[in-house]
Amino acid sequence: MPSSWTTTLVVSLALAVAAHQYLERRALSTLSNIHTDDTLYDKDKYRHILDYDKHSIIIHGQPTLILSGEFHYWRLPDKTRWKPILEQYRSAGLNCIRIYFHWGFHSPAPGRYLFDGNRDIEYLLQVCEELGLYVLAAPGPYICAETQAGGFPIWLAAMREIRLRHMKTNFWKKYDPEFMFYCAEYFQHILPILARHQITNGANGCIIGLQIENESFQRIFGYPIGLHEDMRVLAQTARKLGITVPLFTNDGFEEGSFIVKDDPKQRKKEFGVDLYGFDKYVVFTPNSEPTSWVMGRDPSYLQEWDPSTVISGMDQMESKVRSFGHANRRTPIFIPELQGGWFNHYEIKYTYDAIYRFYGDQYTRLMLDTSFSQGCTMLNFYMFYGGTNWGTLGDSDVYTSYDYSASIREFGLMSGRLRNLRLGLLFLQSFSDIMARTDPVVLPFMDMPVRSNLGKTISQQRQSRVAGEKGPVGLTFVRNFSDEKQDRFELIVRSNDAYGTPIRLSCHLAYKSSFIALGNYTTLNPGIHLLLSATPIYVRGFTKDGKREVWIAALAASGPTEMAFSGEVDFIAAHGTSRSEGVELRKSSEDRNVRVLSVAEGTKSAYALLSDADGDLSKPSLHIIFLDQAALSTLYCHYDNRHADGNLTSSDKLGAKNMASTPKVVSWGSYNALYDPREKTLKVESTESQEQVHVLGFDNEGLSHSNGSPIYGPLLPYRSFSLKGNQSAVLKQNLASHWTEQSRQGISFLGWETRTTDFGSFQWTECPRVSPSSDRFQLVNLDYKFTSGHILYRGTFKTRELVHDSRLWRNRPVWLKINIRHRVIAFVNGICIGSHMTYSRQLLTPGAKMGYDPVSFGSHSYFLPSEVLGAAKATLQKEEESEYRDQEHEVILVIDSFGLSRQPFVVDDIRNPRGLLSASVRGKGVVEGSEHWQVAGVDVTRLDMAYGSTGFPDEHSQEGWEATTQVPQVIPDKGVTWWRTRFEGPPSGTLSLSDTTTKSTEPTANIPLCCRLEGEFSAMILLNDVLVGRYFGSDSPQHEFYLMDGLVHRIGSGQLNELKLMIYGAKATSTTGSDGNNTMSVQILPWIVEDAQGDLGQWSGNTAFGVEEETAKALKAGPFWTVSQTFVL
Repeated sequence: MPSSWTTTLVVSLALAVAAHQYLERRALSTLSNIHTDDTLYDKDKYRHILDYDKHSIIIHGQPTLILSGEFHYWRLPDKTRWKPILEQYRSAGLNCIRIYFHWGFHSPAPGRYLFDGNRDIEYLLQVCEELGLYVLAAPGPYICAETQAGGFPIWLAAMREIRLRHMKTNFWKKYDPEFMFYCAEYFQHILPILARHQITNGANGCIIGLQIENESFQRIFGYPIGLHEDMRVLAQTARKLGITVPLFTNDGFEEGSFIVKDDPKQRKKEFGVDLYGFDKYVVFTPNSEPTSWVMGRDPSYLQEWDPSTVISGMDQMESKVRSFGHANRRTPIFIPELQGGWFNHYEIKYTYDAIYRFYGDQYTRLMLDTSFSQGCTMLNFYMFYGGTNWGTLGDSDVYTSYDYSASIREFGLMSGRLRNLRLGLLFLQSFSDIMARTDPVVLPFMDMPVRSNLGKTISQQRQSRVAGEKGPVGLTFVRNFSDEKQDRFELIVRSNDAYGTPIRLSCHLAYKSSFIALGNYTTLNPGIHLLLSATPIYVRGFTKDGKREVWIAALAASGPTEMAFSGEVDFIAAHGTSRSEGVELRKSSEDRNVRVLSVAEGTKSAYALLSDADGDLSKPSLHIIFLDQAALSTLYCHYDNRHADGNLTSSDKLGAKNMASTPKVVSWGSYNALYDPREKTLKVESTESQEQVHVLGFDNEGLSHSNGSPIYGPLLPYRSFSLKGNQSAVLKQNLASHWTEQSRQGISFLGWETRTTDFGSFQWTECPRVSPSSDRFQLVNLDYKFTSGHILYRGTFKTRELVHDSRLWRNRPVWLKINIRHRVIAFVNGICIGSHMTYSRQLLTPGAKMGYDPVSFGSHSYFLPSEVLGAAKATLQKEEESEYRDQEHEVILVIDSFGLSRQPFVVDDIRNPRGLLSASVRGKGVVEGSEHWQVAGVDVTRLDMAYGSTGFPDEHSQEGWEATTQVPQVIPDKGVTWWRTRFEGPPSGTLSLSDTTTKSTEPTANIPLCCRLEGEFSAMILLNDVLVGRYFGSDSPQHEFYLMDGLVHRIGSGQLNELKLMIYGAKATSTTGSDGNNTMSVQILPWIVEDAQGDLGQWSGNTAFGVEEETAKALKAGPFWTVSQTFVL
């Protein structure tokens, strides 16, 4: 007979299998007659416009790389800045953006949908079409995105009978048709707008795909959670509303959800969408990685990230995704969210600057190259520009800044991370015909086409479906994760085939950096064949006459720069600005039939013009320009590849006629550039130290007859422009320099006014208890729709004392016990008794930022001393001759919520309570039954913007303001005070670089501003009546708040700016810091950053406020500004 433990095991396994089968059946259940085939993309009808195969998406017959960056228009309150930021995306080498459309941002109340002002998505899509950016549209309904309620409207979240995302409870979904009714209603309002801008609807359309839901796993770690009916209804609704482009969805990581099945019966049973996508977040900051949710971690702790995390997280991606089978064998590898940085949290002791340093300026480039090493050809960086959680847009996981340490910093600086990433993007754009169709090389290590003499420096080798004279083009993915952390090593390539002579080339690559090495590539001249380049080639272009192929390549930071060519390649001309011998072309010592092109260490720039052995100048030549890192950091290309040129054909052979992505214009030497092909103008931004911009024009008549350059080579379509040659530009630069230097210690304020909030003037609403004997309240902030910022509570209670007792309260302690989420300051009888915060970055703890919040825990008690109770405003004597008298006391609680949670993956936490959860007053002298509570706030469903309020009903009051000679300060017992002042903005702002509303070429200055606060207090920051920041002292890392360019009135506009602060705190502030007081300061400044003018070529954007003078000099710290001007080509 089987033993008891065997029987138990068998029964347990049987029950587990039965439970899993039950869950699978639940997830698959069909309530409607909708099947996969009903909603699939109509390839037969639209494939001439948009198609796809296993390698890539195909647009107008051209295999096309989708190089995208996330853009959240709703995180930019100033609509005028949408276009300039998107121009930076274009300038960075992207050809696409993904947009999360925020349901709650457009719908402040039931049945009300707004698409005006900074919600005008029609305008946004028109801008994308004008700039030549494709769009991946992601309307949700759920978007996550670290925003309140994951993007669901507040009014919908407040309807407690509805199961948001069908969540019945954590880890359990049950289909809710009423929830789907509202989702369909939202789609009916937004999808017709999107449909008008589809690529399938017209030649100018920009939308190439529509995302259904977000991270809605079919299974997570094998656990069936995703409801097929949810996806069926959303997909069919999209199709009925005119969406004709492919639909896609995204797993939070590779789980194979909602893939189109091959078998028709299975396809009818299991729902699938056209394209499978998955997100890749690989390296987390120590206080964000999952173990910290459970174990907790020192909030100041940062450590160097381990390369093994990337190896384990990325290097098997292709095989895993293909292993899901079915349609995944025939569709491109697609990453809708590829990590572009990371967000930060409350309580953390480091800022986004530290996170930027943690990842380093090569991390996003590393993600790009590693993704392409795995065959990915469609990806979107989340985030590319983070923006701002202005108002109260953010959820409880994030504070005001959503900088994300992204490629474009919050105040608009194009960072070093962007500049390194752009180089990788330019390579992909220039060689898109090669990169759009590749396959992994599967050979034993010793037979690989390219090897390295240093371990962990080659991550993958692939070959393109495009071939030259000697077979498929080779691609070696060089990634330096060496254990020795060396930055110099050798790449070894065979001169012919696997049995040829090994050729050794010097390679320099910094630790944790990467590039794609081009090999086995035949140029326009078949006699010039590249075996391997051991340095990155970033740009490939072709002169208009078809006789010259031009490359721009990197000079090694250390050691020689080397490339190997097979055959009798020879110089036509060469030049190098070098301390030593410059440029040489020598026969390889290993194989005399191989020529090694070498540029000496220390060279700042060089060129080499190569021909084949016979030296026939009528044959095509290869012209290579070598630039150092400082010049490369400014490299820009304009690609006209929104819709492929009809004269270009897709081919498996290299040649000038199938180069779908040759740049039209290339420039370097300026902070930023953007080419306007209609006006034939190049608009550039430059810093004070930049002198000259260099331009190549491959499709420009004005440059095609240039004689070239003595530095970069003869007969190039080249021209240089002085950035100091325009007197107006010089004057503007001088003005910007002078103004920012004058403002380094703060812009002058034009006097202060102040007022105090009168809580007695508010309309208070009763707060019912769960039961007469309970301390808990029935309703919380969501029920009142008080979800933007503060919730205010007023409590009263009575105490009873002996009339003739001279020891008032001495031996009769009274305690106020409250349970709140998230921060509170408490006043009793007009006296501040303290403040505290109930918030946690850990799961299953009071105030948990995510997941289950144990609301019965987290209470805090305040002792009410005799001087507080003695300050009661009302004394009630029971009877004339009574020996007792009652005193009525007033409690005011100012509670600030960090926002509703966002309900990611399989948790049900949007309705976690905020505000006052429970309250009680205890003590011998407290009259039983006398306690009474009321609530006040701002009902956001009555506003046009549900996330723009401080939560104070008097926030727009014009009454009670008085001029004062004082500066903002905290006097705790004064309660909540408001302060306002006015100031002048900086000189004229920057127009959009491709602005079509004006023909003015007058140079303009871009000087972003910040509001900097110091001290232990809380403040709401309003700029020109827009809530732009929330300050929480040491409870949040943020002290610098971006004042958005589009909200700031500039000098010459005829308007001053108003800065308004709502301030309170439990500790008095001082402006001097004497005697250990709480020092408070309020300043408006230009952004003081490291390498402010790009002299070091680093462009981190990290702040340098208050650093020592010597340190500031070493960091080249100073105010960040640029001046833009236009050059006619």
